[in-house]
Amino acid sequence: MNKTVLSVCIIGQGRVGKFFEALLKPMKGVRVLVKHKYEPSYPVADVFLICVQDHWVSKVVEELVLHEQDQDFSAVHCSGILPLDVLAPLVKMNAERGRTEGVDDGDKSENEFNKIAVLHPLAPISSHTVSAENILFDAIGDPELLLIFEHWCMEWGARFLKVDGHQKKVLHTAAVMSCNYLTTLYGMVGDFLEAEQFSKVEVRQILAASMGRTLEQLNGMSVEQAMTGPIIRGDIDTIREHLAMLKHDQQRLALYKNLGNSTIDMISQFELKPSEDRMEVMRELFSS
Repeated sequence: MNKTVLSVCIIGQGRVGKFFEALLKPMKGVRVLVKHKYEPSYPVADVFLICVQDHWVSKVVEELVLHEQDQDFSAVHCSGILPLDVLAPLVKMNAERGRTEGVDDGDKSENEFNKIAVLHPLAPISSHTVSAENILFDAIGDPELLLIFEHWCMEWGARFLKVDGHQKKVLHTAAVMSCNYLTTLYGMVGDFLEAEQFSKVEVRQILAASMGRTLEQLNGMSVEQAMTGPIIRGDIDTIREHLAMLKHDQQRLALYKNLGNSTIDMISQFELKPSEDRMEVMRELFSS
């Protein structure tokens, strides 16, 4: 795929599709095409970048199997959880056509087969995300495509990581917990503060000072070094006060207790921690 200009067709115009469009359009040597869902056919392209929701990917693959163009093409999906193999029919289609035309697979060079890969941004992509700086992209698939992706990431100021199929699923699971669930936690804590008569502006300031500062510290510290709060201090009285404050809010009470138990599990491995007696009392409070 050593071309002066690489044509990339983006399939899907949701948040991820528009994100990739914004990243690729300014690049030299890349011509961006967009396949809209109301268009009946696909354009001729070197790379088809599939940015639709996961349950539509197989449908797009079925359509690309029927797509005919004079040159071979590459197909890339951007799902965090779907495997590379979901694109396998696009590799096989060349072999099937070769047999139909009387060409033996052994007579075809490696470059005559469609290439497939996955390129997934390991970050929350919103409609306001316009930069890939410091975003980690994990990728799996054809080595030639991975070299192209690595070059793109360098130009975008992003980070690039080659993974295997299992690592890809692990990363996506971790991203959901660290990004999506962190956002859920932010929202639940924010709602709690607003219910206690803090203004929206005050809530943003409070959470920026607490959650934001904690994440900053974790950039330069281990979890053990950064851990603060009543559990690591063994402050049972404070925990009782918190539980009493939340006793009429069952959802946040359950959240506090579940995270409390998880914190005890974690700090039990620390070198500096409360006594076993105190940890047992705290666990009883969180489990009651």
